[in-house]
Amino acid sequence: MWTEYVDSVSLIQRTWPRASTVAERLWSDRQINNATAAAPRLEEHRCRLLKRGYPVDPVNGVNFCEQELDQ
Repeated sequence: MWTEYVDSVSLIQRTWPRASTVAERLWSDRQINNATAAAPRLEEHRCRLLKRGYPVDPVNGVNFCEQELDQ
């Protein structure tokens, strides 16, 4: 995360969604390694973070959460 493209404004937005992908890999069983199957869980977790007030970027490309539509 320490690059010239990340500053104090974008640090939280990028760090937590990417950390959740690492957590998904570490907490999943070794035989579970299908990124397509993990994508919905990561998107759901992003929506949870948004609901809790964290301004986070999408992990899997473009998607949306109900919390974004309410704003």
